[in-house]
Amino acid sequence: MENKWIIWSEKFEVGYKRVDDQHRELINIINDLHAAAENGDLSIPEVNDKFKIILKRTVDYATYHFATEEKIMKAVHYKFFKEHISKHREFSSKVLEEVIKYTNGENVDMGDFIIYLRDWLFSHIMGEDKAFVDELKIILEKMKAEEKK
Repeated sequence: MENKWIIWSEKFEVGYKRVDDQHRELINIINDLHAAAENGDLSIPEVNDKFKIILKRTVDYATYHFATEEKIMKAVHYKFFKEHISKHREFSSKVLEEVIKYTNGENVDMGDFIIYLRDWLFSHIMGEDKAFVDELKIILEKMKAEEKK
């Protein structure tokens, strides 16, 4: 069995399959980043190139995931839509800033960066995403009840 840095746990589930599946994939990507940073010498061009590919995957998948959540929030008129997407934008800006620095050869502590990714994701899932999905479920139940009338 593969040794993973982060193990998915039910406590991270928000209860909406599409979102949970995407959170699992984000954790897989963070695990890949961690493994690449831990197991390879980033000063070796081939290792560095592989790491940059995983960094790009991180940015691309986070963008895709945030777009999914935001589309759902918008469709159901989530009351904290603006606050939630502002958290997404702050995170995206920080990640992009660090990736650009690293890509340009500036000194970035990738260990600290990967820990930041993990901690932010866990905090966001347990806070904002759980609150969003809890409200989403209430909205969907109300819609279902109205259909039966």
